[in-house]
Amino acid sequence: MPRRLRAALAAAAVLVGALCHLVLQAGMMRSWPGWNLSYFRNYYWGDQLAYLSIATNVAEGESWTAEPYTITGANYYPRAWYVLLGYAARLTSTSTATMWTVGGLAAQVVLVCAIGVTCVLLTRRWWTGVLGFVPMLLGTGAWMLSSGTSWMTLLESHAVLWGPFAVLFTLNGETVALSLGTSALLLLLLVAAGRVPRRLVWPAVVVACVVVGLLANIQTYSFLVVTYVLATGTAAVGLVRARAVRAGIVTAGLVVVVLLAGPLVADVAGQLAVVVFGMLPTVPGLLLVGRATRWRAVWGLVALAVAASPQVLATAGGLVQDDPFLVYREASSTDLGVPLGTGLFAALGVLPALAVITVAGIRRRRVLWAALPPALALLWAYLASNDHWGANQEPYRFWLDSLVVISALTLPLLAWVVSDAFSREPDRLGPADRPTAVPVGAGRTESLATADAAAVHRPADDVPVDDPADDRADEDRRAGAGVGVAAGDDGLASHDDDAASRVPGPDTSPWSGRSRALVGVATGASLVVAGVWSYDFTLFRTTVTEWGYVPLTAEPYQAQVDLASQTDGGLVLPDGCVNPMIFKSTWGGPVAFYNLGLAWPDHKDDLDVAIAARTEGGLDEEAALRAGIRWLLVDPGCEIDLTEGTDAVLVDRATYAGGGAWELWRLGD
Repeated sequence: MPRRLRAALAAAAVLVGALCHLVLQAGMMRSWPGWNLSYFRNYYWGDQLAYLSIATNVAEGESWTAEPYTITGANYYPRAWYVLLGYAARLTSTSTATMWTVGGLAAQVVLVCAIGVTCVLLTRRWWTGVLGFVPMLLGTGAWMLSSGTSWMTLLESHAVLWGPFAVLFTLNGETVALSLGTSALLLLLLVAAGRVPRRLVWPAVVVACVVVGLLANIQTYSFLVVTYVLATGTAAVGLVRARAVRAGIVTAGLVVVVLLAGPLVADVAGQLAVVVFGMLPTVPGLLLVGRATRWRAVWGLVALAVAASPQVLATAGGLVQDDPFLVYREASSTDLGVPLGTGLFAALGVLPALAVITVAGIRRRRVLWAALPPALALLWAYLASNDHWGANQEPYRFWLDSLVVISALTLPLLAWVVSDAFSREPDRLGPADRPTAVPVGAGRTESLATADAAAVHRPADDVPVDDPADDRADEDRRAGAGVGVAAGDDGLASHDDDAASRVPGPDTSPWSGRSRALVGVATGASLVVAGVWSYDFTLFRTTVTEWGYVPLTAEPYQAQVDLASQTDGGLVLPDGCVNPMIFKSTWGGPVAFYNLGLAWPDHKDDLDVAIAARTEGGLDEEAALRAGIRWLLVDPGCEIDLTEGTDAVLVDRATYAGGGAWELWRLGD
């Protein structure tokens, strides 16, 4: 088949996968009567509307550095994505809710396409591009624990376990960060597999690391998970590639150090410091990779650090100044751990596939296959138990985010193994499989892999797919020109000509019939388990279809906006019958409300007293005025009358279809 045709078919397959994702993840919205892009998903929307309020402020020209409801105080929450949505809404004259939906789905399409492209490049089969949407369907087997009634597993407090589909459905900054960060990891996987042209290797590494660093400015937990996966995966490749037993022992020892000393570090430097301390075990493997790349890998580290610095420095500055919100936020994670048995059961949808890849990697002596899956599995458990080693930062969230990233990485790796097993010839070797030399004594080195000039991978300049035999002539010509003969030429590895000192390297012989059969059976079994666990997705679609949406542009909410637009300074306090989160999402002015876990306003104590009156009655007018409240937005039929006992004056009244009405009162006249 002509190469251009195969490339076109691969592109079409990737796009079909993206379309499948949109139909499965968002298609149910089309069945909601009256739905349009400006409506918001009725799906745990409390926190989501708080984030949307940041975008609303930006769209209305208000500050994005302050607490978003009151527009006072300071906001340390990573908010780059919401600021971008706000500017996009302003430039396009659309609602921020519309930008939320469009932007969130677009980021997910990027991830689905990245998975599809990675599958194509690793397997060289154009049709595998359609598989990009599959990891998003993975479930956690919750339906079996709930007798077929629920798609989520409830833990202590508000902690839950559910599949990637439920994580991504919010379309918030977390989902965007996970989508972009995982796409960056897939690009690095292609680099390690030798699927990126040599001239683009280091630019690709730097770009991917910049993307990972930028996640710090979008969502903290996603940034931490992706960074941990990047560091752990790189370190694991370094250890396995060099077969560095002593470095492996040191790594295991450092894990023990973190487990024992983490709580002590938390007492001295704080829990967030322990999150950084937790990366200590990756150092030996990272040093090996650094040396093997002639320290060019440091470019990626620098790029990541620079991209993450705005948010990291701002948060560090707040912690140094003992900002009360950051002090509270750092210590507020309690009863959010993941029990070992529950977490293991929920992970069974992906663990068998990781085992298949690992065993294939060990038997074929392929570094990426042998190193990445066990490293990802161990890291998953490590992050989900961070309450046991001092970090204590919502372990269940780390479990959920890790599931999204790991499932997206597992599918291309599994497809690669299966494709290689059933191909007529084994895959060419990549940079991770190339020879490397490490010191073993004065003036002598020992090579830890074998590869001759014909076996060493030579990066292609385009996208070969389908049958690798079609490109054999081109490869031979490159080999004759000396391309990639010396593995150290591109700085990805050092080269040793002492063949006598080499130990067995990657297996480049054809797979035996027995090995192929085992791979087929094991892969089939892992897919069956994943499918059974993923029945959760069917229940999920049914549930969220029934929940529907929040019509932010509906007439009652717009009537509130019309009244609030008459104010000329000061906070607007909604009564108990006006939802402050919806109100703030539709109006960009200052509202007397805040999200406890997002940011704190000025005069918090007085504001707390005023907010409590919404449900308890008896508004303390003096406390309200000290908090900056000058207006009351009320439902005249509300059971608790905020205006009673105050000197508030009625300013205006607005009615809407159905006989309802809102009133605006001025406080303090």
